[in-house]
Amino acid sequence: MSRKWTTKEIRTLKISYPKKGAQHVAKLLGRSPDAVMAKAAKIGIRYNALRPWMSWEDNYMRRHCNDRRKISMAKTLKRTLPAVMARAKLLKLTGPKAAAWSDAEKDILRSMYFDRKHSLDHISEKLNRTRYAVLLQAQALGLKRPQHDHEWTEEEYQYLVENFKTKSYREIAEDLGLTQSAVAHYANRSGLQQRERGRQWTEGEKEFVKHNYKKMPTKEIALKLNRTVNSIITIVGKLGVSAGRSRPWSEEEKDYLKKYYGKISTEEISIKLGRSKQAITVVAVKLNLTKKRKTKLKK
Repeated sequence: MSRKWTTKEIRTLKISYPKKGAQHVAKLLGRSPDAVMAKAAKIGIRYNALRPWMSWEDNYMRRHCNDRRKISMAKTLKRTLPAVMARAKLLKLTGPKAAAWSDAEKDILRSMYFDRKHSLDHISEKLNRTRYAVLLQAQALGLKRPQHDHEWTEEEYQYLVENFKTKSYREIAEDLGLTQSAVAHYANRSGLQQRERGRQWTEGEKEFVKHNYKKMPTKEIALKLNRTVNSIITIVGKLGVSAGRSRPWSEEEKDYLKKYYGKISTEEISIKLGRSKQAITVVAVKLNLTKKRKTKLKK
């Protein structure tokens, strides 16, 4: 049963919904966007970015509420399904009540639902029920579909092989759009073992990070030390060399850059000033030194 709307929630709905819509209000109140839209429609407020409902649309819904599915009406009216459902509720267009499930139907559902060779479309066709009705009844009966293993492509496997030593399973999962557990299970089945978890940092590794952080890309440091990018980011904070806000450039540093930029390598300037190559390039652009350098190169 849905929880009752409080006076405070309704006040928030009235203030925020017209300006920022259902998604914003849903996050503020911890409710679903559908519930927010339904309540807004009921008390007669609307999102200003949405077009108002026309009388012919209401008449169309009244005519077809019993012979057409709401998703079909949504396509015809060029509106979202939640918008049509909320409008139908406001107009009290509930449609015909579905017949109760018989014991025979429930037994068929139990026998088919666990086997993934039976698709939801196949089950709904067999029972002459909608997919939504099948899912609701399965939930009511406590039935769960077995998890379907992702079928890995050759490209995904190659990406895993190339990155499992330098990236965490979570990072790889995000890159491939998979779950972390799916990546971990497949890596284990394929015999790919990541470096030992919780490997202690040596003093030499810490010194390398201190000396090179901000001078080398974080990814490159991770490759050099056979660690993940996340582990590098974590350790720099403990070592007191995390990026934070970069220190401002002094006038002496700027003068040095103006004097030597284009005459000596960026790497030499980086070592001299203790700045990253990227930081040097950014400031050089701000000081218009890159244009002068290009002009010299053309001559």
